[in-house]
Amino acid sequence: MTQLKISAATHGQPLTIGSGFQAQHFGEQMFHGLIDPVVMVDHFHMTSPTFEPHPHAGISAVTYMFEDASSPHVNYDSMGNQGPIVPGALHWLAAGRGAVHTEQPEGANPHVHALQIFVNLPASKKMQAPFAVHADPADIPEYQAPGVRVRIAAGSSNGIHAAHTAALPEAFTLLDGFIDAGQRFAHVLEPGWNAMLYAIDAPLKLTADGQSADIPARAAVGIALADSAAHAARLQIHAEAGCHFVLLSGLALNEPLVKHGPFVMNSSEEINDRIWAYQRGEFGQLTEDWLRNGRPSA
Repeated sequence: MTQLKISAATHGQPLTIGSGFQAQHFGEQMFHGLIDPVVMVDHFHMTSPTFEPHPHAGISAVTYMFEDASSPHVNYDSMGNQGPIVPGALHWLAAGRGAVHTEQPEGANPHVHALQIFVNLPASKKMQAPFAVHADPADIPEYQAPGVRVRIAAGSSNGIHAAHTAALPEAFTLLDGFIDAGQRFAHVLEPGWNAMLYAIDAPLKLTADGQSADIPARAAVGIALADSAAHAARLQIHAEAGCHFVLLSGLALNEPLVKHGPFVMNSSEEINDRIWAYQRGEFGQLTEDWLRNGRPSA
């Protein structure tokens, strides 16, 4: 029996907030555990500030900007970081025991096209101090072959490694790929790793370990390779029409998962502890003065 599992193709749920935010939302529950450690993915377009400063705990909140975004997405957080996430950049907030942040499009005629990804932290790292890792477009290497271009925003693929991955709390792979009609791309999934493959704008066909899956445009599949598998799985991605795709992959945590909004812990007691810590001000805060002037409050 194969130790590779591929979920049914799942379309994202449309999500609209106000007039400036539209997204396709994918939650881990849609894939029955096969995308662990990914908790949530929003593929979004944002044209105006939408979210007030808000807390996170127990996860990494990851923003990856697609290259066709036309304005920066500016980050502000309670650790004192402030600056633009430009088109093609990656910003990884490892929230740990708790941090507050916001990100908003700025500049003339803003239009942010990006992914917001919640990546779970293992129990051993949920109470570590928060920190951020930032990679500008020039820091992100590419794999190129005839009819194929893949940006390796984190992790490794086909012998190419993103150096900033060493600073992340856990190993993780984020691939932003483009395949011309009739071309293929392959990526190796190691035992114990899960993946999510998202066909953004055209259908894809996935084949691996004697199995296959057809993925419609704007749909995704979860892929899991058991830790006890004797060998890695070679994921073959084929596009009959030109396709933009994303592949997210990490080592499965296989731990209890309790979610409460932007908090993800291993038990309800831990969730309550983080809520109380936030209410006591232990996560820090942002103020309107900070957002205007880039300065933390006293």
